[in-house]
Amino acid sequence: MSPHTALVEGYATSVEHPYVSGFEILELLRLRSRLAEVEPELSSAERGVLEAADATFLHNAPTLFRQVSEVASLEDLRKQVGVRPSHWWWYLDSLTRVPVA
Repeated sequence: MSPHTALVEGYATSVEHPYVSGFEILELLRLRSRLAEVEPELSSAERGVLEAADATFLHNAPTLFRQVSEVASLEDLRKQVGVRPSHWWWYLDSLTRVPVA
Protein backbone atom coordinates (compact mmCIF):
# COMPACT_ATOMS: atom_id res chain seq x y z
CA MET A 1 0.00 0.00 0.00
CA SER A 2 1.28 3.44 -0.96
CA PRO A 3 1.89 6.01 1.77
CA HIS A 4 -0.72 8.18 0.05
CA THR A 5 -3.54 5.63 -0.04
CA ALA A 6 -5.00 6.79 3.28
CA LEU A 7 -5.03 10.42 2.08
CA VAL A 8 -6.80 9.52 -1.15
CA GLU A 9 -9.32 7.30 0.60
CA GLY A 10 -9.94 9.94 3.27
CA TYR A 11 -10.65 12.54 0.62
CA ALA A 12 -12.88 10.16 -1.35
CA THR A 13 -14.92 9.40 1.77
CA SER A 14 -15.15 13.03 2.85
CA VAL A 15 -16.53 14.34 -0.45
CA GLU A 16 -19.45 11.92 -0.15
CA HIS A 17 -20.61 13.73 3.01
CA PRO A 18 -21.17 17.39 2.12
CA TYR A 19 -23.52 18.13 5.02
CA VAL A 20 -20.81 18.60 7.63
CA SER A 21 -19.61 21.75 9.36
CA GLY A 22 -17.84 24.44 7.41
CA PHE A 23 -14.73 23.75 9.46
CA GLU A 24 -14.70 20.17 8.19
CA ILE A 25 -15.04 21.49 4.63
CA LEU A 26 -11.98 23.68 5.23
CA GLU A 27 -10.08 20.57 6.31
CA LEU A 28 -11.29 18.86 3.13
CA LEU A 29 -9.88 21.72 1.04
CA ARG A 30 -6.55 21.46 2.87
CA LEU A 31 -6.52 17.70 2.32
CA ARG A 32 -7.09 18.16 -1.42
CA SER A 33 -4.22 20.65 -1.51
CA ARG A 34 -2.00 18.08 0.20
CA LEU A 35 -3.02 15.55 -2.44
CA ALA A 36 -2.09 18.01 -5.17
CA GLU A 37 1.43 18.15 -3.72
CA VAL A 38 1.86 14.37 -3.91
CA GLU A 39 -0.23 13.76 -7.04
CA PRO A 40 2.80 12.88 -9.21
CA GLU A 41 3.60 10.09 -6.74
CA LEU A 42 0.12 8.51 -6.80
CA SER A 43 -0.40 5.11 -8.35
CA SER A 44 -2.76 4.80 -11.29
CA ALA A 45 -5.36 3.24 -8.99
CA GLU A 46 -5.06 6.13 -6.54
CA ARG A 47 -5.38 8.62 -9.39
CA GLY A 48 -8.55 6.88 -10.50
CA VAL A 49 -10.00 7.17 -6.99
CA LEU A 50 -8.94 10.83 -6.85
CA GLU A 51 -10.58 11.61 -10.19
CA ALA A 52 -13.84 9.96 -9.11
CA ALA A 53 -13.71 11.83 -5.79
CA ASP A 54 -13.11 15.12 -7.62
CA ALA A 55 -16.21 14.43 -9.72
CA THR A 56 -18.20 13.91 -6.51
CA PHE A 57 -16.70 17.11 -5.10
CA LEU A 58 -17.86 19.05 -8.16
CA HIS A 59 -21.33 17.51 -7.92
CA ASN A 60 -21.54 18.53 -4.25
CA ALA A 61 -19.92 21.96 -4.75
CA PRO A 62 -23.09 24.00 -4.04
CA THR A 63 -23.63 22.26 -0.70
CA LEU A 64 -19.94 22.41 0.21
CA PHE A 65 -19.94 26.13 -0.54
CA ARG A 66 -23.02 26.77 1.60
CA GLN A 67 -21.50 24.91 4.52
CA VAL A 68 -18.09 26.61 4.36
CA SER A 69 -19.68 30.04 3.86
CA GLU A 70 -21.19 29.77 7.32
CA VAL A 71 -17.73 29.90 8.89
CA ALA A 72 -15.39 31.67 6.46
CA SER A 73 -14.99 33.76 3.35
CA LEU A 74 -13.17 31.66 0.76
CA GLU A 75 -11.98 34.78 -1.01
CA ASP A 76 -10.36 36.07 2.19
CA LEU A 77 -8.87 32.66 2.99
CA ARG A 78 -7.37 32.32 -0.49
CA LYS A 79 -5.64 35.67 -0.02
CA GLN A 80 -4.41 34.85 3.49
CA VAL A 81 -3.09 31.41 2.60
CA GLY A 82 -1.84 32.29 -0.88
CA VAL A 83 -3.82 29.61 -2.69
CA ARG A 84 -2.60 28.89 -6.20
CA PRO A 85 -5.11 29.35 -9.03
CA SER A 86 -4.44 25.75 -10.08
CA HIS A 87 -6.01 24.59 -6.82
CA TRP A 88 -9.52 24.87 -8.24
CA TRP A 89 -11.19 23.27 -5.18
CA TRP A 90 -10.56 26.48 -3.22
CA TYR A 91 -12.82 28.32 -5.68
CA LEU A 92 -16.15 26.85 -4.59
CA ASP A 93 -17.68 30.31 -4.88
CA SER A 94 -16.85 30.32 -8.60
CA LEU A 95 -17.57 26.63 -9.16
CA THR A 96 -21.13 27.03 -7.95
CA ARG A 97 -21.77 29.56 -10.72
CA VAL A 98 -20.57 27.24 -13.50
CA PRO A 99 -23.10 24.74 -14.87
CA VAL A 100 -21.99 21.11 -14.58
CA ALA A 101 -22.28 19.16 -17.83
